[in-house]
Amino acid sequence: MQKLISLILNSKLLLVFAILCTLLIFYLSLSDISSLPKLEVQYEDKLYHLIAYFFLNTAWLLAIVPYSSKPFKKNVLISLGIISFGIIVEILQEITTDYRVFDIYDIIANSSGVIISYSTFHFFRKRFLKI
Repeated sequence: MQKLISLILNSKLLLVFAILCTLLIFYLSLSDISSLPKLEVQYEDKLYHLIAYFFLNTAWLLAIVPYSSKPFKKNVLISLGIISFGIIVEILQEITTDYRVFDIYDIIANSSGVIISYSTFHFFRKRFLKI
């Protein structure tokens, strides 16, 4: 199992996956998604934001593992970059579309997803991944 995890973490595919996740979230964030099915869950939109940014941050943290000489510093910078990305996307929604609006609560949900991802990543990194 340890060899499989090491093989996956050292794969260039993780970087491609992280880039694709970023592009997908960027596209969906600026698209009209009103026709997508609803879950009928309270604060559904915020849940989507939290989950999307959790996976986006996790993908980037895993993608940079092989290149980390100073993992703590790089992980903090990646996570801050993802939070900044979320803020920029919210601003672009207001500026470039008439069907999406700037929402501070989306930024809070995005940032919460990043913080939970960062914490989870470090918990598992120390205990299971040995990286």
